[in-house]
Amino acid sequence: MNIPKRMAGAVIHALQGGVVPRIGLQYIAVGREREIEALLHDIEVMADGGASFRFISGKYGSGKSFLLQTVRNYAMDRGFAVCDADLSPERRLQGANGQGLATYKELMQNLSTKSKPDGGAISLILDRWINGIRTNVAAESGLDLTDPQFHKLVEKQIYTVVDSLSALVHGFDFATLLRIYY
Repeated sequence: MNIPKRMAGAVIHALQGGVVPRIGLQYIAVGREREIEALLHDIEVMADGGASFRFISGKYGSGKSFLLQTVRNYAMDRGFAVCDADLSPERRLQGANGQGLATYKELMQNLSTKSKPDGGAISLILDRWINGIRTNVAAESGLDLTDPQFHKLVEKQIYTVVDSLSALVHGFDFATLLRIYY
């Protein structure tokens, strides 16, 4: 097995620093085949329109982060957006002192794609979505991008999608944020 020198250097540097490497994990993954296969199966289910949700728990040093990073890389290579957060007393799924909000903030900060693998991909995702709408409007209307009517048609299309979110739990708040973003 030949490991590219750049990747080998990144793996060794990360391991020397005591952190899980971001790349090259497939070269050092040993004894996790069944766990990885189960998680990769979940990704295939999602690629086919299904859903999956798992919690990974274990003692310090048991390989949780390594396992998640391996699967995270696989998912991003297949075009998925991924996010992760470590749960703790300060970051829970819900709580009275903002713990749920802290978890959500961490998830959004860690949202990653293949082209933005270190987090902060929310603006990239939203911009791609808006640009997709702009492309569709341009193709359907034939209007020039500088035409004020073009902007109104794009805004109308965005609002149509955003308004459908308003009926969901916290959908109104999310829809408001999307309107502000645009």
